[in-house]
Amino acid sequence: MRILVLGATGLIGRHLLAALRAVGHAAIGASRKAPAGLAEGAPAWCELDFGTLTSPEAWLPHLAHVDAVINCVGILREHRPGDYERLHHLAPAALFAACERTGVRRVIHLSALGSTEDAPTAYWRSKAAGERALERHALDSTIVRPSLVYSEDGASSKLFLALATLPALALPAAHSSRVQPVHIGDLCAALLALLAPAAPRELAAVGPRAMSMAAYLACLRGGMAAGAAMPVLEVSMPLARLAARVAALHPSSALTPDSLAMLAASADGCNTATPAPMQALLAGRPLRDPASFAAPAQKPAAVLSWAMPLATIAMAVLWLWTAYVSWFAWPHAGSTGWLAACGIPAAWGEATLAAASLLDASIGCALLLRPRRWLWPLQLALVGGYTVAMSFCLPEFWLHPFGPLSKNLPILALLLAMWRLDERK
Repeated sequence: MRILVLGATGLIGRHLLAALRAVGHAAIGASRKAPAGLAEGAPAWCELDFGTLTSPEAWLPHLAHVDAVINCVGILREHRPGDYERLHHLAPAALFAACERTGVRRVIHLSALGSTEDAPTAYWRSKAAGERALERHALDSTIVRPSLVYSEDGASSKLFLALATLPALALPAAHSSRVQPVHIGDLCAALLALLAPAAPRELAAVGPRAMSMAAYLACLRGGMAAGAAMPVLEVSMPLARLAARVAALHPSSALTPDSLAMLAASADGCNTATPAPMQALLAGRPLRDPASFAAPAQKPAAVLSWAMPLATIAMAVLWLWTAYVSWFAWPHAGSTGWLAACGIPAAWGEATLAAASLLDASIGCALLLRPRRWLWPLQLALVGGYTVAMSFCLPEFWLHPFGPLSKNLPILALLLAMWRLDERK
């Protein structure tokens, strides 16, 4: 079949596109921008600004000779007011009308579990509006409502893997929430099966069992062999709502008032369903259990995802504190005396101390505000230079019980590791 996959750069879309092509379908990827590095002669790609295609006429040129359309477009956060309405309702409604007009044989529309017209969040309500728009047309269609999707390369899955490696954790609705994670491989297999005749009109795309968020994290932790079960405490909802409002100020934060509301609402079972229809589509192959999602090889990357930011902040605080102590807290006479022992003339002592303090403060601010890969070799050179100079000029510091020089050795090792792990260009 010639299949148009909308939202083909998203998590579900890109996995589905690969699965369709693997079994011989002529799948056309569609997204606002084609993936970087798309080679000449690669499979077809169509650049579409989905949010602007809100009339059936705008869709007609893109549906020529298309047998099926699979709509994977969806956003969890609005970047502009009205994005939910445009992307989840108006554009899909125009698409479905155009499909009916052009005779597209098959339409599969991905919505979300919990989507109802009176749902507590705009995300769910907009998804429900898109479903109603599809139901108004005489199309051979299926509405698919996925649960929480696990994929090793998914942003949310990476977040959960990272949380699962922490020594302890506090989450809102950690034990009262109910999710039913489904593996991306099972979801794609089900979507391929839905292209066959006599497919169901609706499908709750869920995994084999429902569980709390704390239990899901325990499954991932066990799969990574990340140690004994971690204590997961519940954060009170009033405190969680305050944290969500603050976190939502960051444009890429997964914690927002709406995501918190959906997590809390999941306690009534709106994010769970019977797995029997999914199991039937997989033709006897069992659904993958969340306990088998993660593997020990994923543990290092999961740990580094929170350890590297933590180490960056720790190093920034160290440089800022050193700058403050050097200039404001420690007697200048003592500092200039050490500089003199290292060959700095007394007349240059204050200026050298001021320059060193300013450099330390600048590095600390840069690590916090604009971290760059070249900051790590710069710190290596400075700490290594300080250590060598003091070893020759002030060797007594090696014998100090608080280890002002010996502590530089693990710091140098950390800086070297951070430099090599940093993937920024």
